[in-house]
Amino acid sequence: MKKIALSFSLLLIVTTLWAQPTFRLGLKASPSLAWLKPETEDYNREGFRLGFSYGLLTEFMLAEQYGFATGIHISYMGGKLIFPIEEVADAQLFREKERVYRLQNLEIPLTLKMKTREIGYNTYFAKFGFGGSINLKSTADDIFYAADGSSSFSRNDIDIGDDIPLLRVSMILGAGTEYSLGGNTSLVGGITFNNGFTNILKGENEVSGRKQVARSNFLELTLGILF
Repeated sequence: MKKIALSFSLLLIVTTLWAQPTFRLGLKASPSLAWLKPETEDYNREGFRLGFSYGLLTEFMLAEQYGFATGIHISYMGGKLIFPIEEVADAQLFREKERVYRLQNLEIPLTLKMKTREIGYNTYFAKFGFGGSINLKSTADDIFYAADGSSSFSRNDIDIGDDIPLLRVSMILGAGTEYSLGGNTSLVGGITFNNGFTNILKGENEVSGRKQVARSNFLELTLGILF
């Protein structure tokens, strides 16, 4: 999948450089629902977290109905996992940890955007591509549960930067609409699914010795303006 993403991205870049595109620039703010998908045995996902992203939108329209969409986005994502541990504190053995991951990434999406012709003041679009991001900051809140279930304790705002890989690669699928305000200016609204397919955990579980594997995903509502 990484090779497919790289090939797709290179093809989009070469096509854009070869053509004489129409350039558009804009801004976006996107609330999101984020979650982690664990693939390690005995690791369980616990619901969703509210996330957010913002940044620049950039489009190179290669023709009236398709183009290359990219930008620079700061994304706040993460999720919650429960997994087995062995830790002694205050003369008690704790065997389970609930961890809330808070990840801040800088992402550059590389997508192909396909549009309809204008219908009234609206233009509808779909986009597909890949994203590459760099982890800027990673923190977590932990709750430890005793082996007998009688007690627990917590630790908050833990720096887990050493436990999170620097790079994340994802597949991006989206659809939405643009409402023309006149000229090249338009309001943008849509839904985007950002499906991570690289592991966002490092190391092995201290109890089982199994490699820790989880994918980071989020579904966002895109709100923006293009000029």
